[in-house]
Amino acid sequence: MKLISSILKFFTTFIFLGAVVYAFRDYIPFLQPAPCTEPIPYNIGKFNINFGISEKYFLEALSEAEQVWETPYGKNLFEYQPTNTLPNVLTINLIYDYRQQATSKLDDLGIVVKDNKASYDSLRAKFEPLKIQYEKEKSSLEAEISAFNARTSAYEREVNFWNKKGGAPEDEFNKLEKEHQALQTLGRTLEEKQRQVNELASEVNSIVVAINRLAKILNLTVEKYNDINISRGESFEEGVYIEEEIKREIDIYEFSSREKLVRVLAHELGHALALEHVKDPKAIMYELNQGDNQVATAADLAELQVKCSANK
Repeated sequence: MKLISSILKFFTTFIFLGAVVYAFRDYIPFLQPAPCTEPIPYNIGKFNINFGISEKYFLEALSEAEQVWETPYGKNLFEYQPTNTLPNVLTINLIYDYRQQATSKLDDLGIVVKDNKASYDSLRAKFEPLKIQYEKEKSSLEAEISAFNARTSAYEREVNFWNKKGGAPEDEFNKLEKEHQALQTLGRTLEEKQRQVNELASEVNSIVVAINRLAKILNLTVEKYNDINISRGESFEEGVYIEEEIKREIDIYEFSSREKLVRVLAHELGHALALEHVKDPKAIMYELNQGDNQVATAADLAELQVKCSANK
């Protein structure tokens, strides 16, 4: 009887542990389904409206990005689950920072940036005279502001002088009133000039961001450009896939068009499938988002086949 009782306890414990493991399988990294064996659930996390797109637009781009891998593989590899909050769910974030600001600014200026040396040289040629213009206008504005502040101080001293005497004579009062109006007009003029200088600084900084980005991704041994009065990060990535224990996220930082958005999403979804970078510059899984095709290349499909076949 003791032997039977021990066996029953063992099986009861085994069944209980099995139930616990099954219930918490989503929280245990090594029990996660291998890529391509089950659809990867995903949802939208942070969504910054400063990109000027709707969540519907973003989800449609995500659907297109899914098809880059699902169509050739012939299987559902991803599944949108907006209400799923388990840790193993792939969270996709749209994060707005200086990278997209620079891209949007250059787009407004009609400057198209491509990931090649020609774009780098073109931006450098624009940067040099633009920075000279900025420094000249900034210096001129600073001198005008200094003169304005001195003139304002003189006006205020005169007003205080007559206030202590109980009021200014009519002719002095009229002179002070005229000066007051002139200072107000000049102040508005200087505010507009300051806005124009700030706009020029924004243009310079946007070009600096693009130049430094291109220098990095093209592996150019050139001096890093400094921007104007703004601290920038060192890296420039359009998107990044993060996997830390049970946490899986895709952060999207920058895109210049719908096509580029689909490609960067497809690239990061590829990393979620455990795909590595490939050598083909046109491939979705190439390290730079420089191609313009919306379908996987032979190099992409070969990498997909290697990873997914191993899990069949």
